[in-house]
Amino acid sequence: MKLLLIGVDGVRIDVAVPAALTAHPGFAEPDHPADPRFAAEAAPADRPEMPPTDPERPAARTLARLMAGGLIAPVWMTPPTDSGPGWSSLLTGTTHEQNNVWWNEFVGHRLAECPDILSRVFFANPRALTYAGSTWDALVGAMGPVIHQRVDQQRAGRHVSFMARDFSRGCVSADMEVRSHSCHHLNHVGPDAAFVYFEGVDEAGHRHGAASEGYLTALGEVDEHVRALVKAVAERYEALGEDWLIAVVTDHGHKPEGGHGEDEVEVRRSFLILHRLGGPVELPERWQDAEGRLRSLRSHEVTPLLLDLIGVRDGGWDPDHEVGVAVDIPSVGPTRNLAYEW
Repeated sequence: MKLLLIGVDGVRIDVAVPAALTAHPGFAEPDHPADPRFAAEAAPADRPEMPPTDPERPAARTLARLMAGGLIAPVWMTPPTDSGPGWSSLLTGTTHEQNNVWWNEFVGHRLAECPDILSRVFFANPRALTYAGSTWDALVGAMGPVIHQRVDQQRAGRHVSFMARDFSRGCVSADMEVRSHSCHHLNHVGPDAAFVYFEGVDEAGHRHGAASEGYLTALGEVDEHVRALVKAVAERYEALGEDWLIAVVTDHGHKPEGGHGEDEVEVRRSFLILHRLGGPVELPERWQDAEGRLRSLRSHEVTPLLLDLIGVRDGGWDPDHEVGVAVDIPSVGPTRNLAYEW
């Protein structure tokens, strides 16, 4: 089974697909407490009200269609709910303490020791083809630490890494560039595992807030990008009979006035949509709740689940002596002491 993992930054599922909140009881509240260092401050007096939503008219129709034909489950993010910590956890299957990513600056990160989902597919089978396309250089850029560059595999044609260059209209033009390149590669090459990232909704959330028309517009645009990617792999399924697992996830939501990073429910609430071309998604028992649904997840469980579903198994090392064990400074995260802010 091939994997297409789509990352949509800053999407509130209650705005994108309101029906999702009643589709799974786990969306009601977080499944684990937040670090008190990242507790939300009191809401501003002028915080806008979120506009009413209609479950029959989702803002993201492609996501709604993927959900209707597949599975959805909540993914509760562990604060700080910033993109660096969020995507590092989602894409490597590690916690903040393990990868030591607490901010978007990646100070002192340990991502070299935390291979991403595409690298783990390649390590399991060196014949595998992988692809990563993004607007954010922290994910796939020349110095981006989250998705490993694997330069030798790029030279050998086993891995393709694409970073958007057209920011003439901000993330609107950059997302379109990622969509075009990714659709062509998915449709014509058909990599075994791909990760494609869109940033437009997050940009709109910061600029206008989640309660705005601008946020809804960005949701519609990114949803159309998702539709184009799904179409690219659906054509391969139709013509070649390839079995594809499509997964969609976000790293955080947005406050009504815009912004994230703390522990509000609407900011911590992420989601994972699974949709398979070629049959139903068959869940191993350990990923099911008591009712047989895909259970609530935490961010570091997304990568292990996806690898499990596509049949990728980790290697092992069990010699008589320890290998690769290093003594290092414990990961405790930031102090929030303003004396260290410059």
